[in-house]
Amino acid sequence: MLRYMSRAGQKERLRRMKPTLAVIHIDIAAGADELAREHLLENLQVYKNPCLTVLWVNWIRERADLHVVCLVHDLDLFDEFLIDVIRAAPGVRGTSAQLAFDGVVRSDAMMDVSMLNSGWDRRAAALVQVKLQPGRDNEGYKALCQLPPHEQVDVVWVVKLFHSPEADLLILLLGERTAALTGYTMSWIRTTPGVLDTSLTSVLDWRILGETEAFVTLCERFADQTTH
Repeated sequence: MLRYMSRAGQKERLRRMKPTLAVIHIDIAAGADELAREHLLENLQVYKNPCLTVLWVNWIRERADLHVVCLVHDLDLFDEFLIDVIRAAPGVRGTSAQLAFDGVVRSDAMMDVSMLNSGWDRRAAALVQVKLQPGRDNEGYKALCQLPPHEQVDVVWVVKLFHSPEADLLILLLGERTAALTGYTMSWIRTTPGVLDTSLTSVLDWRILGETEAFVTLCERFADQTTH
């Protein structure tokens, strides 16, 4: 039904909807790494639709797989994006996605991410999936939103994934060295009251695709409300 809505109606619908943060995990078949990466980047660079904004692509260190991070303005069309843009690329073996409807994005650190725009940038980053003890969810979330500053590590976001079987929270860390991100996770995240377990995925490379305005929208959508 949405496909037959007038352009003015679609714009009004999107204006009223709060965007959702999506992290798409792309499983690539062995031997098709470069082919899949080239086709995916081409598909993402030419994709233009107000229903979804691609922010960046990451190359994952542990496996030759990709993460695509985007803002979804209309979830009704998210599956079409996955099918037509992601899964249509040769070499893609499968996809999964984590959707965040609530959380905190630290604007200073996120705007640093938006500046990593000189091709594939090798600044270290890590996605930390956090499992919380049921009954201590709010306590653990608030504590992780107030993680202490570190001279080598920036906390970019702490977002909620309580609907996901893999994790309850997802934390994005940014720094100069992977060792510093691992140490920060061990010393500060895993010792936070209410945290049951964590898993860390290291990011090898970046390709920024979103405009500055999209990163501002992300920061505004997930502004810090924990101190209010």
